[in-house]
Amino acid sequence: MNKKINIYKTQKKELNINVPKKVSVIIPNYNYQDYIIERIDSILMQTYPIYELIILDDCSTDNSVEVIEEKIKTIPKDIKVKFIKNEKNSGGCVFKQWKKGFDVSTGDFIWIAEADDSAESTFVEELIKPFDDEEVILSYCESARIDGENNLIREKSDDLYDMCRTGEWNNSYTWTGKEENIYHLSVTNTILNVSSVMWRKKDYTEILEKAGEFRVAGDWYIYSHILKDGKISWNSKPLNYYRKHGSSVCTDIKWEIEYNEICKIQDEISSWYDLPEEVKKKQEMRRDLMRQSMPPKDSGKKKIAWVIPHPGKGSGGHRTIIQNVNALINHGYECDIYVEEDGVSTPQTVKDKINSWYEKCDAGVYVGMELKKDYDIVFATGWQVINFVRRMQARKKAYFIQDFEPWFFPMGDQYLIIENSYRYGYKPVTIGKWLAHKMSAEFNTPVQYFDFGADLNTYKKLTNVKKENAICFVYQPEKPRRCDYIGLKALKIVKTIRPDIQIYLYGSNAPASFEFECKNLNIIPIKECNELYNKCMVGICMSSSNPSRIPFEMMAAGLPVVELYRENNLYDLPDEGVLLAEPSPEAVANAILYLVDHPEIREKMSNFGTQFMKDYPLEKGFSQFLKAVDDMINTDYEEKTEIKKLYNKEPFKASEETTKVAIEGIEPVYIDTHGPIYRFLRRVKRSLKGWLIKLGIKKS
Repeated sequence: MNKKINIYKTQKKELNINVPKKVSVIIPNYNYQDYIIERIDSILMQTYPIYELIILDDCSTDNSVEVIEEKIKTIPKDIKVKFIKNEKNSGGCVFKQWKKGFDVSTGDFIWIAEADDSAESTFVEELIKPFDDEEVILSYCESARIDGENNLIREKSDDLYDMCRTGEWNNSYTWTGKEENIYHLSVTNTILNVSSVMWRKKDYTEILEKAGEFRVAGDWYIYSHILKDGKISWNSKPLNYYRKHGSSVCTDIKWEIEYNEICKIQDEISSWYDLPEEVKKKQEMRRDLMRQSMPPKDSGKKKIAWVIPHPGKGSGGHRTIIQNVNALINHGYECDIYVEEDGVSTPQTVKDKINSWYEKCDAGVYVGMELKKDYDIVFATGWQVINFVRRMQARKKAYFIQDFEPWFFPMGDQYLIIENSYRYGYKPVTIGKWLAHKMSAEFNTPVQYFDFGADLNTYKKLTNVKKENAICFVYQPEKPRRCDYIGLKALKIVKTIRPDIQIYLYGSNAPASFEFECKNLNIIPIKECNELYNKCMVGICMSSSNPSRIPFEMMAAGLPVVELYRENNLYDLPDEGVLLAEPSPEAVANAILYLVDHPEIREKMSNFGTQFMKDYPLEKGFSQFLKAVDDMINTDYEEKTEIKKLYNKEPFKASEETTKVAIEGIEPVYIDTHGPIYRFLRRVKRSLKGWLIKLGIKKS
């Protein structure tokens, strides 16, 4: 059951009437007959004496006037009471009423107590204290939110003003107005409710009149301008009860007005001060949040939603997604990206990662899985998001498939659950022919694909890079499909047989140590990847699930490639440009050594690779993808096509030499999935057992 707020439980204490600070309370009222009695009582019950009560009625159409007049008869005579009834409604401009209250008040301090709010009895007593400092001009407190029946909605309102969850408002403080404007009010209106504020009485006529030009953010304008000269005090106690009741309809016009006013005030405060970079980022975040909340305008374009896992640095899968999102945008589609709410990310931080880690993208970005628009297609992009997409409403649902993801897991529940996602009826668009073949042959679904390509402006032969006696390996131990164990053991064999070969590893920032001499370059920029490919003799890239884009980029740079001979690599990789080896360290090592020792074969593969990739620029893949999306919307494609293998040679096998080195130099390895702590405890157990046997305590 909800907690109810009851101000009448508080016992009123004896007041000290000899107080130097005179407080005038202004109650602007319009049609609040149901709340006005409690509002007046919350003022009369204050533990600090009220000097003056001014009630302003703006031509209420309910029984407010009668209720107020009856209530005034019960107010003690020692409180000055003024009841002013407008002859004409102010037209919805609350600041006209505020100004009228300031003009007729005679106290030193003002409390504008809105007629439908309420307060703790210590509100005035607490908020009047900071005014001992003559420079303090505003004193305000935390607000608890209540509903129309006095049920407590939330004990604090920091979810509304502490946008970045910094906790800055957890403790009371007194700041200069300049500090408050720079760090808080330059971003958003952090003073949510005027009922929570005490004012030092001054002539604010010009500011109040100017605020009337704003439809939504006039109070924000007032606070920021008042604080150009003076201090502000914040009390972290929830002494104010901010009532949220009824419902309102937010039109496109209202959202646009509010957004424009947010921008206007942010820009104005920015012109007064030199704002820190972190504040500027918060300003943009505030605008971005507002843009997300706006009811979408129909642009007339076809709309595509992309539901993606959270971006990861160095993720080729994310790069491919963003490239194709941009292709759709450039083709006239409207695209939005959705990522799961994680309690940390904001739309701006996600957008910053996309722009920094992959390429600039003009798609809208949303955190959370509630669709903001009516979309023509919603694209699932991986097993992590498939259940979100299942709950979404869209004209059509599609699956952007880059990997056969069940292979990421042991056979079991997770494997089968992911495999079932291909049976939900979502239209698949795959990268490469193998996945298209698999969807058609095994899941009996119509499918379209786009070919693997490379950015030929980046990946190309360079004449100014000297060839080295070197090989490079895509080392990504965090990705099991990259087979780092097989790769490293193969490289150890190579280094044992040919110690003069320089080995470069790249692709991961994970800390690592190696059993052979090598250079670990970690994650490197794309441009440096091309330079690496140009100075090496052979590139090793292993993927045990979907084909990787990297071999195609290596071929474009003229680098012969060694990959694994597996089903997934037989439909997209040409047999003249790559060498597919059996998936064993000794076979991979032999393939590397074969190419190292046969420069004429390397030359032939290099020339073929660059020539082959001229027909596969990224633009070709984008064109194929766009056709698939157009077909999905316009024709709802149903045809299944036969897809044939592109690689037709036998797998490259181990040699006697590499097998011998493997047998002599490689320790048997126990592969488990229990993690490093489990493996450490196993080693301790084995060592302890060995010592016990040596000491004769335990039999072998």
